[in-house]
Amino acid sequence: MSKLIDERLPQKIGKGMLPDYPAIKSPWERQIGFLAATHYAARYSAVVSSAIMQAYRILVSDYAERATYLCEDAYARLLALMKGPYDGKVFFDLNNIHPFCRGGFVGALIGGRGDEGQLMCGRSNDFGTYRAEKELDICDWDIIGSELCRATTMSLQANGDGLADFLRPGPSFEFNMVEAKGCGDRHCRIVAESRDKYPMPPREIWQSFGPVATADQIKYTPEEKCVKESMMFREECNYIFTNGTNVENDASAVMVTYVCGATLYILPTIDYLIKKGIIDEKFAAHVLKCVCEAAGKSAFGDAAAKEGHRLWLGVPREIGDDDGRVLGGHIEMFLQSMTVAYEIESFNKNEVVYVIDRVKLCSGQPRFADCLVSYWYGMAKTLINAQWALWEEPADTPDSKLRVKIAKKIDKFC
Repeated sequence: MSKLIDERLPQKIGKGMLPDYPAIKSPWERQIGFLAATHYAARYSAVVSSAIMQAYRILVSDYAERATYLCEDAYARLLALMKGPYDGKVFFDLNNIHPFCRGGFVGALIGGRGDEGQLMCGRSNDFGTYRAEKELDICDWDIIGSELCRATTMSLQANGDGLADFLRPGPSFEFNMVEAKGCGDRHCRIVAESRDKYPMPPREIWQSFGPVATADQIKYTPEEKCVKESMMFREECNYIFTNGTNVENDASAVMVTYVCGATLYILPTIDYLIKKGIIDEKFAAHVLKCVCEAAGKSAFGDAAAKEGHRLWLGVPREIGDDDGRVLGGHIEMFLQSMTVAYEIESFNKNEVVYVIDRVKLCSGQPRFADCLVSYWYGMAKTLINAQWALWEEPADTPDSKLRVKIAKKIDKFC
Protein backbone atom coordinates (compact mmCIF):
# COMPACT_ATOMS: atom_id res chain seq x y z
CA MET A 1 0.00 0.00 0.00
CA SER A 2 1.18 3.53 -0.78
CA LYS A 3 3.01 5.41 1.98
CA LEU A 4 0.47 8.17 1.48
CA ILE A 5 -2.37 5.88 2.52
CA ASP A 6 -2.71 4.73 6.11
CA GLU A 7 -2.81 0.98 6.51
CA ARG A 8 -6.27 -0.53 6.16
CA LEU A 9 -7.46 -4.08 5.56
CA PRO A 10 -8.21 -4.81 1.90
CA GLN A 11 -11.80 -5.81 1.13
CA LYS A 12 -10.75 -9.38 0.31
CA ILE A 13 -9.17 -10.05 3.71
CA GLY A 14 -11.18 -12.76 5.48
CA LYS A 15 -13.39 -13.43 2.47
CA GLY A 16 -14.72 -16.99 2.68
CA MET A 17 -13.76 -17.44 6.33
CA LEU A 18 -17.07 -16.02 7.54
CA PRO A 19 -20.37 -15.50 5.72
CA ASP A 20 -20.17 -12.67 3.20
CA TYR A 21 -22.71 -9.87 3.59
CA PRO A 22 -23.64 -7.04 1.21
CA ALA A 23 -22.45 -4.00 3.10
CA ILE A 24 -20.47 -0.79 2.88
CA LYS A 25 -17.37 -0.46 5.05
CA SER A 26 -15.67 2.52 6.63
CA PRO A 27 -11.86 2.87 6.60
CA TRP A 28 -11.95 1.56 10.18
CA GLU A 29 -13.87 -1.70 9.52
CA ARG A 30 -17.31 -0.41 10.55
CA GLN A 31 -19.82 -2.17 8.28
CA ILE A 32 -23.31 -0.94 7.39
CA GLY A 33 -25.66 -3.50 5.82
CA PHE A 34 -27.33 -3.11 2.43
CA LEU A 35 -30.74 -2.00 3.72
CA ALA A 36 -29.27 0.67 6.01
CA ALA A 37 -26.93 1.79 3.24
CA THR A 38 -29.78 2.30 0.77
CA HIS A 39 -31.69 4.35 3.33
CA TYR A 40 -28.53 6.36 3.99
CA ALA A 41 -28.09 7.07 0.28
CA ALA A 42 -31.73 8.05 -0.18
CA ARG A 43 -31.84 10.49 2.72
CA TYR A 44 -28.37 11.90 2.07
CA SER A 45 -29.35 12.73 -1.51
CA ALA A 46 -32.62 14.25 -0.32
CA VAL A 47 -30.77 16.50 2.15
CA VAL A 48 -28.43 17.76 -0.57
CA SER A 49 -31.43 18.20 -2.87
CA SER A 50 -33.21 20.27 -0.22
CA ALA A 51 -30.23 22.64 -0.10
CA ILE A 52 -30.28 22.91 -3.89
CA MET A 53 -34.01 23.65 -3.75
CA GLN A 54 -33.29 26.53 -1.35
CA ALA A 55 -30.86 27.93 -3.90
CA TYR A 56 -33.50 27.61 -6.60
CA ARG A 57 -35.94 29.50 -4.36
CA ILE A 58 -33.47 32.37 -4.22
CA LEU A 59 -33.03 32.32 -8.00
CA VAL A 60 -36.81 32.32 -8.64
CA SER A 61 -38.61 33.97 -5.73
CA ASP A 62 -42.27 33.59 -6.80
CA TYR A 63 -43.78 30.23 -5.82
CA ALA A 64 -46.17 29.81 -8.76
CA GLU A 65 -43.51 30.85 -11.27
CA ARG A 66 -40.92 28.57 -9.66
CA ALA A 67 -43.28 25.58 -9.60
CA THR A 68 -44.40 26.25 -13.17
CA TYR A 69 -40.83 26.09 -14.45
CA LEU A 70 -40.20 22.84 -12.57
CA CYS A 71 -43.39 21.28 -13.92
CA GLU A 72 -42.85 22.46 -17.49
CA ASP A 73 -39.31 21.17 -17.61
CA ALA A 74 -40.16 17.85 -15.94
CA TYR A 75 -43.05 17.24 -18.32
CA ALA A 76 -41.07 18.16 -21.45
CA ARG A 77 -37.98 16.08 -20.58
CA LEU A 78 -39.88 12.99 -19.47
CA LEU A 79 -42.23 13.17 -22.44
CA ALA A 80 -39.24 13.30 -24.79
CA LEU A 81 -37.71 10.34 -22.96
CA MET A 82 -40.87 8.28 -23.34
CA LYS A 83 -41.04 9.13 -27.06
CA GLY A 84 -37.28 8.94 -27.56
CA PRO A 85 -34.97 6.68 -29.54
CA TYR A 86 -36.07 3.60 -27.62
CA ASP A 87 -39.66 4.17 -28.79
CA GLY A 88 -40.80 3.48 -25.25
CA LYS A 89 -39.88 -0.19 -25.59
CA VAL A 90 -37.44 -0.21 -22.69
CA PHE A 91 -40.18 1.12 -20.39
CA PHE A 92 -42.65 -1.45 -21.70
CA ASP A 93 -40.25 -4.22 -20.77
CA LEU A 94 -39.31 -2.79 -17.37
CA ASN A 95 -42.95 -2.39 -16.36
CA ASN A 96 -44.41 -5.40 -18.19
CA ILE A 97 -46.79 -3.24 -20.18
CA HIS A 98 -48.78 -5.68 -22.29
CA PRO A 99 -49.84 -5.00 -25.90
CA PHE A 100 -53.51 -5.00 -24.87
CA CYS A 101 -53.00 -2.10 -22.41
CA ARG A 102 -54.68 1.12 -23.48
CA GLY A 103 -54.55 4.77 -22.46
CA GLY A 104 -52.70 6.90 -19.96
CA PHE A 105 -52.98 4.63 -16.93
CA VAL A 106 -49.60 3.10 -17.82
CA GLY A 107 -48.04 6.21 -16.24
CA ALA A 108 -49.18 4.77 -12.92
CA LEU A 109 -47.19 1.59 -13.64
CA ILE A 110 -43.96 3.53 -14.07
CA GLY A 111 -44.72 5.62 -10.97
CA GLY A 112 -45.36 2.56 -8.85
CA ARG A 113 -42.08 0.89 -9.76
CA GLY A 114 -40.19 4.16 -9.30
CA ASP A 115 -41.70 4.76 -5.87
CA GLU A 116 -40.69 1.35 -4.56
CA GLY A 117 -37.23 1.65 -6.06
CA GLN A 118 -36.74 4.99 -4.27
CA LEU A 119 -37.87 3.37 -0.96
CA MET A 120 -41.12 5.38 -1.13
CA CYS A 121 -43.28 2.50 0.02
CA GLY A 122 -47.05 2.29 0.16
CA ARG A 123 -49.77 0.70 -1.94
CA SER A 124 -51.94 1.01 -5.02
CA ASN A 125 -55.51 1.53 -3.83
CA ASP A 126 -56.98 1.66 -7.32
CA PHE A 127 -55.63 0.66 -10.71
CA GLY A 128 -58.15 0.69 -13.51
CA THR A 129 -59.10 2.00 -16.92
CA TYR A 130 -60.51 5.30 -15.69
CA ARG A 131 -58.91 5.82 -12.27
CA ALA A 132 -55.69 5.04 -10.40
CA GLU A 133 -54.75 5.85 -6.80
CA LYS A 134 -51.34 5.42 -5.15
CA GLU A 135 -50.78 6.04 -1.45
CA LEU A 136 -47.27 6.43 0.02
CA ASP A 137 -46.43 5.98 3.69
CA ILE A 138 -42.73 6.88 3.38
CA CYS A 139 -40.98 9.47 1.21
CA ASP A 140 -37.40 10.56 1.85
CA TRP A 141 -37.94 13.48 -0.55
CA ASP A 142 -40.56 15.02 1.76
CA ILE A 143 -38.04 17.58 3.10
CA ILE A 144 -37.17 19.05 -0.29
CA GLY A 145 -40.23 21.22 -0.92
CA SER A 146 -43.77 21.12 -2.23
CA GLU A 147 -42.71 22.53 -5.60
CA LEU A 148 -40.91 19.24 -6.22
CA CYS A 149 -44.06 17.27 -5.33
CA ARG A 150 -45.88 19.16 -8.08
CA ALA A 151 -43.10 18.45 -10.59
CA THR A 152 -43.02 14.72 -9.84
CA THR A 153 -46.74 14.62 -10.56
CA MET A 154 -46.14 16.17 -13.98
CA SER A 155 -43.42 13.61 -14.71
CA LEU A 156 -46.04 10.90 -14.16
CA GLN A 157 -48.29 12.82 -16.54
CA ALA A 158 -45.52 12.77 -19.13
CA ASN A 159 -44.95 9.05 -18.61
CA GLY A 160 -48.61 8.29 -19.26
CA ASP A 161 -49.00 10.69 -22.19
CA GLY A 162 -45.79 9.57 -23.88
CA LEU A 163 -46.29 5.82 -23.65
CA ALA A 164 -49.95 6.11 -24.65
CA ASP A 165 -48.76 6.97 -28.16
CA PHE A 166 -47.47 3.40 -28.56
CA LEU A 167 -50.70 1.80 -27.34
CA ARG A 168 -54.13 1.42 -28.85
CA PRO A 169 -56.31 4.51 -28.24
CA GLY A 170 -57.71 4.65 -24.75
CA PRO A 171 -58.72 7.03 -21.94
CA SER A 172 -56.26 9.81 -21.17
CA PHE A 173 -55.45 10.46 -17.51
CA GLU A 174 -54.89 13.60 -15.48
CA PHE A 175 -52.55 13.04 -12.53
CA ASN A 176 -52.99 14.99 -9.27
CA MET A 177 -51.18 14.74 -5.94
CA VAL A 178 -54.05 15.40 -3.57
CA GLU A 179 -51.91 14.81 -0.48
CA ALA A 180 -48.17 15.27 -0.05
CA LYS A 181 -45.88 14.45 2.86
CA GLY A 182 -43.82 17.44 1.79
CA CYS A 183 -46.84 19.58 2.71
CA GLY A 184 -47.34 17.92 6.11
CA ASP A 185 -49.91 15.28 5.09
CA ARG A 186 -49.63 11.81 6.60
CA HIS A 187 -49.41 10.27 3.13
CA CYS A 188 -48.45 11.20 -0.37
CA ARG A 189 -51.40 10.38 -2.59
CA ILE A 190 -51.66 10.46 -6.36
CA VAL A 191 -55.13 10.26 -7.90
CA ALA A 192 -55.23 9.91 -11.68
CA GLU A 193 -58.58 10.22 -13.43
CA SER A 194 -59.94 10.02 -16.95
CA ARG A 195 -61.42 13.43 -17.68
CA ASP A 196 -63.80 11.84 -20.20
CA LYS A 197 -65.45 9.91 -17.38
CA TYR A 198 -64.73 12.39 -14.56
CA PRO A 199 -64.81 15.92 -16.04
CA MET A 200 -63.15 18.78 -14.15
CA PRO A 201 -62.29 22.38 -15.09
CA PRO A 202 -58.87 22.89 -16.72
CA ARG A 203 -55.99 23.95 -14.47
CA GLU A 204 -52.56 25.53 -14.77
CA ILE A 205 -49.67 23.07 -15.07
CA TRP A 206 -48.31 23.89 -11.59
CA GLN A 207 -51.71 23.30 -9.95
CA SER A 208 -51.16 19.55 -9.95
CA PHE A 209 -52.44 19.20 -6.38
CA GLY A 210 -56.07 18.80 -7.46
CA PRO A 211 -58.93 19.01 -6.68
CA VAL A 212 -60.18 15.70 -8.08
CA ALA A 213 -63.61 14.43 -9.03
CA THR A 214 -63.38 11.11 -7.18
CA ALA A 215 -62.38 12.27 -3.71
CA ASP A 216 -65.19 10.12 -2.27
CA GLN A 217 -63.40 7.00 -3.58
CA ILE A 218 -60.13 7.65 -1.72
CA LYS A 219 -59.07 4.76 0.52
CA TYR A 220 -57.15 6.04 3.54
CA THR A 221 -54.81 3.65 5.37
CA PRO A 222 -54.67 4.19 9.15
CA GLU A 223 -51.38 4.74 10.93
CA GLU A 224 -51.18 1.24 12.43
CA LYS A 225 -51.40 -0.39 8.99
CA CYS A 226 -48.79 1.78 7.29
CA VAL A 227 -45.57 0.16 6.07
CA LYS A 228 -41.98 1.30 6.55
CA GLU A 229 -40.11 -0.65 3.87
CA SER A 230 -40.52 -1.29 0.16
CA MET A 231 -41.87 -4.66 -0.93
CA MET A 232 -38.39 -6.01 -1.77
CA PHE A 233 -37.49 -5.60 1.92
CA ARG A 234 -40.64 -7.17 3.44
CA GLU A 235 -41.07 -10.83 4.32
CA GLU A 236 -44.83 -10.71 3.64
CA CYS A 237 -43.97 -9.91 0.00
CA ASN A 238 -41.32 -12.63 -0.18
CA TYR A 239 -38.82 -9.78 -0.63
CA ILE A 240 -40.13 -9.19 -4.17
CA PHE A 241 -41.73 -6.09 -5.67
CA THR A 242 -44.77 -7.03 -7.75
CA ASN A 243 -46.92 -4.55 -9.66
CA GLY A 244 -50.32 -4.68 -11.35
CA THR A 245 -48.93 -6.35 -14.47
CA ASN A 246 -46.88 -8.90 -12.52
CA VAL A 247 -43.45 -7.35 -12.81
CA GLU A 248 -41.21 -8.98 -10.21
CA ASN A 249 -38.07 -7.23 -8.94
CA ASP A 250 -35.81 -8.03 -6.02
CA ALA A 251 -33.60 -5.57 -4.13
CA SER A 252 -31.33 -5.17 -7.15
CA ALA A 253 -34.04 -2.85 -8.53
CA VAL A 254 -33.42 -0.23 -5.82
CA MET A 255 -32.98 3.09 -7.62
CA VAL A 256 -31.58 5.40 -4.93
CA THR A 257 -28.12 5.16 -6.46
CA TYR A 258 -29.25 6.60 -9.81
CA VAL A 259 -31.33 9.73 -9.34
CA CYS A 260 -32.42 12.18 -6.67
CA GLY A 261 -34.64 15.24 -6.53
CA ALA A 262 -31.80 17.55 -7.53
CA THR A 263 -30.48 15.56 -10.49
CA LEU A 264 -33.88 14.57 -11.88
CA TYR A 265 -35.76 17.85 -11.41
CA ILE A 266 -34.14 20.91 -9.81
CA LEU A 267 -30.78 21.19 -11.55
CA PRO A 268 -32.24 20.44 -15.00
CA THR A 269 -34.75 23.24 -14.43
CA ILE A 270 -31.95 25.65 -13.50
CA ASP A 271 -30.16 24.69 -16.72
CA TYR A 272 -33.41 25.22 -18.62
CA LEU A 273 -33.80 28.73 -17.16
CA ILE A 274 -30.18 29.60 -17.93
CA LYS A 275 -30.68 28.61 -21.57
CA LYS A 276 -33.81 30.74 -21.74
CA GLY A 277 -31.92 33.72 -20.28
CA ILE A 278 -34.23 33.95 -17.26
CA ILE A 279 -31.40 33.53 -14.75
CA ASP A 280 -27.67 34.22 -15.08
CA GLU A 281 -25.34 31.22 -15.06
CA LYS A 282 -22.63 32.84 -12.91
CA PHE A 283 -25.16 34.01 -10.36
CA ALA A 284 -26.80 30.56 -10.30
CA ALA A 285 -23.41 28.91 -9.65
CA HIS A 286 -22.67 31.46 -6.91
CA VAL A 287 -25.99 30.88 -5.14
CA LEU A 288 -25.65 27.09 -5.34
CA LYS A 289 -22.14 27.29 -3.90
CA CYS A 290 -23.13 29.54 -1.02
CA VAL A 291 -26.23 27.56 -0.01
CA CYS A 292 -24.52 24.15 -0.26
CA GLU A 293 -21.53 25.35 1.78
CA ALA A 294 -23.87 26.59 4.51
CA ALA A 295 -25.79 23.31 4.48
CA GLY A 296 -22.54 21.39 4.88
CA LYS A 297 -21.46 23.53 7.82
CA SER A 298 -24.80 23.08 9.57
CA ALA A 299 -24.67 19.28 9.21
CA PHE A 300 -22.08 18.99 12.00
CA GLY A 301 -22.33 22.34 13.70
CA ASP A 302 -23.50 20.66 16.89
CA ALA A 303 -20.93 18.67 18.86
CA ALA A 304 -23.40 15.82 19.40
CA ALA A 305 -23.85 15.36 15.63
CA LYS A 306 -20.09 15.28 15.18
CA GLU A 307 -19.56 12.73 17.94
CA GLY A 308 -22.47 10.59 16.74
CA HIS A 309 -21.05 10.46 13.24
CA ARG A 310 -17.61 9.46 14.52
CA LEU A 311 -19.24 6.55 16.36
CA TRP A 312 -21.19 5.56 13.22
CA LEU A 313 -17.95 5.51 11.22
CA GLY A 314 -16.02 3.69 13.94
CA VAL A 315 -13.29 6.36 14.06
CA PRO A 316 -10.56 5.29 16.51
CA ARG A 317 -9.94 7.43 19.59
CA GLU A 318 -6.38 8.22 18.49
CA ILE A 319 -7.78 10.14 15.50
CA GLY A 320 -8.74 13.45 17.03
CA ASP A 321 -10.77 16.43 15.84
CA ASP A 322 -7.84 17.90 13.91
CA ASP A 323 -7.78 15.21 11.23
CA GLY A 324 -9.18 15.17 7.67
CA ARG A 325 -9.57 11.40 7.64
CA VAL A 326 -12.89 11.76 9.48
CA LEU A 327 -14.41 13.65 6.54
CA GLY A 328 -12.70 11.22 4.19
CA GLY A 329 -14.45 8.32 5.88
CA HIS A 330 -17.76 10.15 5.61
CA ILE A 331 -17.30 10.67 1.86
CA GLU A 332 -16.28 7.05 1.30
CA MET A 333 -19.46 5.79 2.98
CA PHE A 334 -21.59 8.00 0.75
CA LEU A 335 -19.77 6.95 -2.41
CA GLN A 336 -20.06 3.27 -1.53
CA SER A 337 -23.76 3.56 -0.72
CA MET A 338 -24.28 5.23 -4.11
CA THR A 339 -22.14 2.55 -5.83
CA VAL A 340 -19.84 5.28 -7.17
CA ALA A 341 -16.31 4.04 -7.91
CA TYR A 342 -13.37 5.94 -6.41
CA GLU A 343 -9.63 5.63 -5.99
CA ILE A 344 -7.66 6.65 -2.91
CA GLU A 345 -4.51 8.61 -3.68
CA SER A 346 -3.83 9.74 -0.15
CA PHE A 347 -5.34 9.00 3.27
CA ASN A 348 -3.28 10.14 6.26
CA LYS A 349 -3.30 12.72 9.04
CA ASN A 350 -2.01 15.44 6.73
CA GLU A 351 -4.19 15.01 3.66
CA VAL A 352 -6.87 12.93 2.00
CA VAL A 353 -7.21 12.74 -1.79
CA TYR A 354 -9.86 10.86 -3.79
CA VAL A 355 -10.38 10.42 -7.53
CA ILE A 356 -14.10 9.83 -8.06
CA ASP A 357 -16.15 8.61 -11.02
CA ARG A 358 -17.75 11.94 -11.93
CA VAL A 359 -20.16 10.44 -14.47
CA LYS A 360 -21.83 8.07 -12.01
CA LEU A 361 -21.74 10.65 -9.23
CA CYS A 362 -23.58 13.27 -11.30
CA SER A 363 -26.31 11.10 -12.86
CA GLY A 364 -26.09 13.25 -15.98
CA GLN A 365 -26.06 16.57 -14.11
CA PRO A 366 -22.53 18.07 -13.94
CA ARG A 367 -23.63 20.79 -11.49
CA PHE A 368 -24.36 18.11 -8.90
CA ALA A 369 -20.63 17.43 -8.48
CA ASP A 370 -20.03 21.15 -7.86
CA CYS A 371 -22.81 21.16 -5.27
CA LEU A 372 -21.30 18.15 -3.48
CA VAL A 373 -17.84 19.75 -3.44
CA SER A 374 -19.36 22.87 -1.82
CA TYR A 375 -21.36 20.72 0.60
CA TRP A 376 -18.29 18.74 1.67
CA TYR A 377 -16.23 21.94 1.92
CA GLY A 378 -18.75 23.22 4.46
CA MET A 379 -18.57 19.94 6.36
CA ALA A 380 -14.78 20.26 6.61
CA LYS A 381 -15.28 23.39 8.73
CA THR A 382 -17.41 21.64 11.36
CA LEU A 383 -16.81 17.89 11.13
CA ILE A 384 -13.08 18.69 11.36
CA ASN A 385 -12.37 22.36 12.15
CA ALA A 386 -11.97 25.71 10.40
CA GLN A 387 -8.30 25.10 9.55
CA TRP A 388 -9.38 22.43 7.09
CA ALA A 389 -10.95 22.66 3.67
CA LEU A 390 -11.99 20.44 0.78
CA TRP A 391 -11.51 21.50 -2.82
CA GLU A 392 -11.33 20.13 -6.34
CA GLU A 393 -7.92 19.72 -7.91
CA PRO A 394 -8.54 19.61 -11.67
CA ALA A 395 -4.90 19.49 -12.83
CA ASP A 396 -4.20 16.43 -15.00
CA THR A 397 -7.59 14.95 -14.07
CA PRO A 398 -9.74 13.56 -16.92
CA ASP A 399 -13.17 15.14 -17.39
CA SER A 400 -14.75 11.85 -16.36
CA LYS A 401 -13.10 12.06 -12.93
CA LEU A 402 -13.52 14.33 -9.90
CA ARG A 403 -10.35 14.76 -7.84
CA VAL A 404 -10.92 16.21 -4.38
CA LYS A 405 -8.42 17.01 -1.66
CA ILE A 406 -8.93 17.45 2.10
CA ALA A 407 -6.15 19.34 3.88
CA LYS A 408 -5.39 22.39 5.97
CA LYS A 409 -5.66 25.55 3.96
CA ILE A 410 -5.36 29.27 4.76
CA ASP A 411 -7.82 31.31 2.68
CA LYS A 412 -8.35 34.98 3.52
CA PHE A 413 -11.42 35.12 1.24
CA CYS A 414 -13.26 31.99 2.38
